[in-house]
Amino acid sequence: MVSRKTDRIGKRPILDQAFLHLAAVVALGGLLRFCGVGAQSLWVDELWSIKAACIGEALSPVAVFTNMQGPAHAVLVHAVAHLSEGEGVLRSISALFGTATIAVVYALANDLFDRKTALLAALLTAISPFLIWYSQELRNYSMVIFFASLSTLAAWRLVVRGSASWRTLVFATVLGGLSNLSLAFLSIGHWIFAAPRLVKNRAFRVRWILAFVVVLVLVSPWIWGLANWTKVDRVGERIGTVASGDTSELLRGETTFTPMAVPYSFYVMVYGYSLGPSSIELHTTAPASAFMKHAAYTGPAALVLALVFLLGLRSFAESRARLRLLLPTIIVPLVGTSVLAILNVKVFNPRYIAVTLPLIIVLMAAGVTRLKGLPGRAIAGVLIVLCLWSVGNYYWNPVYWREDVRGAVQYIEERENSGDVILVPVVADVFDHYYGGEQERFLLYPGQAGSDSEVAERVTSGLSGHQRLWYVSSRPWHVDPDGRIAAYLDSRYELEDSADFPGVRVRLYNLVEGTLSAGATGTQEFGRTAVTVARVML
Repeated sequence: MVSRKTDRIGKRPILDQAFLHLAAVVALGGLLRFCGVGAQSLWVDELWSIKAACIGEALSPVAVFTNMQGPAHAVLVHAVAHLSEGEGVLRSISALFGTATIAVVYALANDLFDRKTALLAALLTAISPFLIWYSQELRNYSMVIFFASLSTLAAWRLVVRGSASWRTLVFATVLGGLSNLSLAFLSIGHWIFAAPRLVKNRAFRVRWILAFVVVLVLVSPWIWGLANWTKVDRVGERIGTVASGDTSELLRGETTFTPMAVPYSFYVMVYGYSLGPSSIELHTTAPASAFMKHAAYTGPAALVLALVFLLGLRSFAESRARLRLLLPTIIVPLVGTSVLAILNVKVFNPRYIAVTLPLIIVLMAAGVTRLKGLPGRAIAGVLIVLCLWSVGNYYWNPVYWREDVRGAVQYIEERENSGDVILVPVVADVFDHYYGGEQERFLLYPGQAGSDSEVAERVTSGLSGHQRLWYVSSRPWHVDPDGRIAAYLDSRYELEDSADFPGVRVRLYNLVEGTLSAGATGTQEFGRTAVTVARVML
């Protein structure tokens, strides 16, 4: 990639200007990913990664290949944890893969189009709010996106240019598949892309099939683990549409797929989670209403995105090979993920189709560079400004931060007394990860706050023998969407203290001195205020 030229005097070599531009963009992307990588609290999914990595314990082969979260990531986290178990260090794995993705996307765009398109694609990757989010998260998504980029680049070079990238294809497909199952859908897209050459060229067909035989052999232990998991968890018995089964028996409960999930996913993959309604708004109000609150900028942002996508499609359509690569590698993961969500095997989330993002970024860059002169520069400027706006929200607007359970725990530890009890629905695992105190904790599970009487019974039994209650509320829509727990506590006990953190509310109730009368007044107020409390919570 690096070439040398001589300056006008012809005395000293200088690096190729394109390489210097790419290096600057990669440096910018690295800065955005590593800066503050450990600043925000861990959240629920990251605890799964820590547990899967068996930090501080032996990581057995059985533990590796029965890990449905992605064994490659778990092995890497386990290895890095020998150096440091700090959150910033462990999250730096994702930051490193996220930074490396910038260079791979550049190479992909350069192969498909030209250096100008490649540099813009690299810049959009560097400042991508979505990629920065997952580059600062202790999960496997940054890793699988990197290998998705690399495997797509290898597939293109093999099918179209005939270059010897077989090892790269196998390497990226194996490690990508062992990072996250979503890469399997991308590989199917690669097969569809390669189909015309597979039919016409026998030598190529043999080598392609052999390459994927090697892939299957290398990932076969994980396939065994996946098969074992489906038996143990009765997955085959518990999948199905909501209309065909009781949601309490289905694997994921009510389906998370709606038709609007598709355009929302593309919007989020481009602008991130921090340009529009927050996660709390989307879960506590109707999605359409939530977006309308931000329509002054989400509307224009969506229109710009639609325009760039259409222009990009025109650029891809100028080459049959490019279009044949684009369509299946986007459509197959999207359809596959949607089907899994409809069948309740997985929830529908933009991160599960993120393997398509490298090509989507190239699509956008090709659309922008198709416009010459001022229009192209204007559209590029708008895209960059919108992405940077979202990145700024991610860093400095607490509304878009991960739930600050760490801050809530620190607050409680500084103020707790002997005899306190702590109620922590939803984020109990994260709370326990940070909590170093000795006070008793209890929680309620989904379905246990379905009525006033059930809440009263379960909460009262957990308070027995204690003087004060700390109630830690986060993501209440999972367990208590109607706010019954807070309403019950407010109706019976004196609120002694409260504090708000990003995504978390802490309340301290006095269970002795401030106890209200257990008569009819408290009971009636409990029922009347439940919905009101739900509306003002988080």
